[in-house]
Amino acid sequence: MFDQVPTLLERLFLGRSISRRAALARQLPRWLIERIQLAEFQRTLERVQARSPYYRRRFAEAGLARNATRGVRHPSQLGDFFTTSADLRTHDTREFLCVPPQAGFETTGTTAQNKRIYFSNEEVHDIGFEGAVGLWNLGLRPGDRVVDAFDYAFWNAGITLMHSLNAVGCFHMIASKLEPGEFYRRVKEYQFNVMVVDTAWLVSLTEIAQQQGTWPVKFILSGSENMTESTRAWVESVWKAKVYLAYGQTESLGASGIECPAQKGYHLNELNFLFEIINPNADGFGELVFSTLTRKTMPLVRYRSNDITRFLDDAEPCGCLLSCMRRVDKIQGRGDEIISCGMGMISPWIFERWLNAAAESGLGARLADDWQVAVRQPGTRDIVELRLELREGIAGERGALEAELRQCLMAQFEQIFPYYFKNLTMGMFDLRVEFLPRGTLRGPSATTRRKLRRVVDERMPQAVLTTP
Repeated sequence: MFDQVPTLLERLFLGRSISRRAALARQLPRWLIERIQLAEFQRTLERVQARSPYYRRRFAEAGLARNATRGVRHPSQLGDFFTTSADLRTHDTREFLCVPPQAGFETTGTTAQNKRIYFSNEEVHDIGFEGAVGLWNLGLRPGDRVVDAFDYAFWNAGITLMHSLNAVGCFHMIASKLEPGEFYRRVKEYQFNVMVVDTAWLVSLTEIAQQQGTWPVKFILSGSENMTESTRAWVESVWKAKVYLAYGQTESLGASGIECPAQKGYHLNELNFLFEIINPNADGFGELVFSTLTRKTMPLVRYRSNDITRFLDDAEPCGCLLSCMRRVDKIQGRGDEIISCGMGMISPWIFERWLNAAAESGLGARLADDWQVAVRQPGTRDIVELRLELREGIAGERGALEAELRQCLMAQFEQIFPYYFKNLTMGMFDLRVEFLPRGTLRGPSATTRRKLRRVVDERMPQAVLTTP
């Protein structure tokens, strides 16, 4: 019976009107949402068991034959069965498909091998439609004028946004990822009252607006990475408008959750995903895992997001239209060494490639094996700091060597990583190279040396997790 509930709600209760859907959303009882989720999860298991070569093989390896998965009533009953980002990179994507795709997107910047995620046109449209309810909850109306500065190259965010804005029926122009100064010059006269932009890019735009003036803005929606509360307060003070954050991954078509006017965590998209927090610590922080519920093209079962967060209880109810949907806290960090910052999504392979180029130039012979990248934010802009240890015995020439190394590394950075260099020239982050004495990063002696983490996020205190 409950496998028909979403269709009945769509046709008889919620309808295709965003205003009606938003007005009635708060009436949806929690128990019904959960029953819908579990019914759709069971249908997803049946679908991937029947049509996905990857999941059929994985289920067999885990001892979960078709008759076994039929008895699963909740994702947690699958035990240690998960889908990971490594699975998406190392296996032929066609093994995940259940029907031929009509749309596709890629992740960018995290590893040498991008993940490819596929959808049907209907799935893209429906996710955008759900996103329209979140935008309506923030105050977006048909009479508003929206501009977005998303990068459309292989990325899903702009396409999803277009479907959301079409559902609301408001005016929309695509600026794409222009240099912030050019964006300011070309956009100001249009008097857009809603902007949807990247987080780090917004900082650069706001610096310009602080010097040259703003225009009336209803609200700003940002995504792609975290924003510290101090930075948000500064941006809001300049624009005299609220800044809201959205949360998502390419794997979720960018639609995992969105803030509401209370700005106290992300309301989750629970009609399209079933979320879990695994391995939580004493404070409830753990890794967010989701299973798709309505996707037929490339369903994902218990996908590990690597994002560290926690469910928020009802101690501080927000009272908004989406209060029936659970919330998660702002992302506290990553479960691995992939960090989202003003530079983009960064991980060790990027800097290994960069340093290999230095080694080939001959300067690398002066560098020790240990290095580390730290992301700091002492002000409003992220600083990506490459920390390099110099080999011993070069103290006398250190000053000249450091200058030569910096010049070489910066030139190679522009040549090897044009995408990241573009973000640098836009002022989305600062890039620094710092040189340290040999042995600084790991500790003074072999007996006390700790394991060296190549990429660290020093912008906020990280939640301490229990080991799986």
